[in-house]
Amino acid sequence: MPSKPCRICGDDTLHPFLDLGEMPIANAFLTADQLRQPEYKFRLRTGFCSHCLMVQLIDVVDPKMLFHDHYAYYSSISRVMDRHFAGLAELIGESLLYDRELPLYEIGSNDGILLEKLARWNPNAVGIEPSTNVAEVARNKGLTVVGEFLTPALANELAAKYGRAQLVVGGNVLCHIPDLKELAKSLDGLLDEEGVFVFEDPYLLEIVTQLAYDQIYDEHVYYFSVSSLSRLFESHGLRLFRVQPIPVHGGSMRVFGCRAGSRRPTESSVGDQIELEQENGLGAPEAYTVFAERVAQSRQSLIDLLGNLKREGKRLIGYAAASKATVILNYCGIGPETLEYVCDTTPTKHGLFTPGTHVPIVPIETFAADYPDYAFVLAWNHLKEIVEKESAFASHGGKFITHIPTARVV
Repeated sequence: MPSKPCRICGDDTLHPFLDLGEMPIANAFLTADQLRQPEYKFRLRTGFCSHCLMVQLIDVVDPKMLFHDHYAYYSSISRVMDRHFAGLAELIGESLLYDRELPLYEIGSNDGILLEKLARWNPNAVGIEPSTNVAEVARNKGLTVVGEFLTPALANELAAKYGRAQLVVGGNVLCHIPDLKELAKSLDGLLDEEGVFVFEDPYLLEIVTQLAYDQIYDEHVYYFSVSSLSRLFESHGLRLFRVQPIPVHGGSMRVFGCRAGSRRPTESSVGDQIELEQENGLGAPEAYTVFAERVAQSRQSLIDLLGNLKREGKRLIGYAAASKATVILNYCGIGPETLEYVCDTTPTKHGLFTPGTHVPIVPIETFAADYPDYAFVLAWNHLKEIVEKESAFASHGGKFITHIPTARVV
């Protein structure tokens, strides 16, 4: 297969390092009728650019196939994320907002979980959300939401209508945008001269060290290091002035940026994090080759553990039909012959089936009504929250399984 150029710098320096196989769209849950129809699949492969240091998907799914009027993920479902965004809104309100009149914009505002909290600090809060079903939930909360993908043209329209931004924020959204050069142009059109942008996304160093390969799926086009983001923004007249590691999504990085000519000083956290990345080899292809080898070992450990339990006659189910679940189940070849079902708290997923592997998705109440022997937590980054919530399962002798970084019973 011929090599592809880097999506960021255009150089032929993209080194493929991990192939997770043919993969359906992570959130394309199926009805019973759709089980008999062909599923769209693509090759889920990643590459590392040795020129600009960006880790990225080699093959990208059209965003219109991912973000639409039946988007499956509602941010407000998670209490952990609600608390997290409350803290982010407080940080923004207390330390970054500087003008009562200037608006703030949230890219990928989903069902308004963060936007409604920001609106308490500044009533001129505008969401940008192309998935119509979750955008409508936010509008029903009284929030202002524009139902489009952010483009430079839309940025100019918003700036003309609402004003230049003192803040542009996105939670787990920067990695979803295939054309980051267009994003940089959009920021240029939106930001006030002293405006700030804040993005938080899964962090490459955490993915590599924790072996979190299930962070890699269709929506996540990029896997950021501070080094790669710094280079990207600097090439477009922007710069990072602060970075902050955060625990959400199994380990993310919150970056704070501004225009290159802003009065805000660049803090030591930026240079310190870049130095840490260099010490861990993130600037060289060899680190990613080792990562891919460890991923294959992790896969085998999960196949072995579940296979042994099934041979012992144990009942197994999956817990949480997250995007990560699609990657795990398809890459490891886990279907209804292994898991009776996957339970989930999202009502719109109930009665559907997991993409590719066709495991039925049921309400949490089904789990509680007839406890299995083992529950495989597919949303491993919420393991602590799930174990605490399901204490009755443990009291009945049930046990949880996790697979990161290697499969084990917890």
